[in-house]
Amino acid sequence: MNIFFFHTPAEYQTALDQLIAAAKHHIRIHDRNLDTGGFNSSERYDSLRKFCLTGTGQRIEILLDDPAYLQNQCPRLMTLLRDFSHVIEIRQTEAGSERPEFGFALADRSAVLKRFDKDASQGQLDLDDAAGAVLLHQQFDQLWQRAPASVSATTLGLG
Repeated sequence: MNIFFFHTPAEYQTALDQLIAAAKHHIRIHDRNLDTGGFNSSERYDSLRKFCLTGTGQRIEILLDDPAYLQNQCPRLMTLLRDFSHVIEIRQTEAGSERPEFGFALADRSAVLKRFDKDASQGQLDLDDAAGAVLLHQQFDQLWQRAPASVSATTLGLG
């Protein structure tokens, strides 16, 4: 069994590191705003950049309830979005839509990181949970299809 429970922001970031390292083709993240995942750290930047460069067909999909933190506090992730716009897409959940109260991240078809509450750091990482991953992929797909593409790394209107 590959289950790792985490309780602190540092343990959550370690679990997220493990999930990203386990990903071969696809990473999906659903979060309130990414404020506890270390998404502006140089280590997170390096691991995501490495994933983007590993081959063809890589994909990162990030679905946020509120992208303001990302846009204002995560220049490294915004740089990745600019440099790898063919790999990374970030959307905002549809306003007024029903959203899960928990946050989660998925790598490929079997690795699942689940935070029990989007506003807390407690949760679990299971690197071999294909059954749980199927359900979360379905939930992510439903939210993703209704979510407008709202985060762009390009600045329009400047010349």
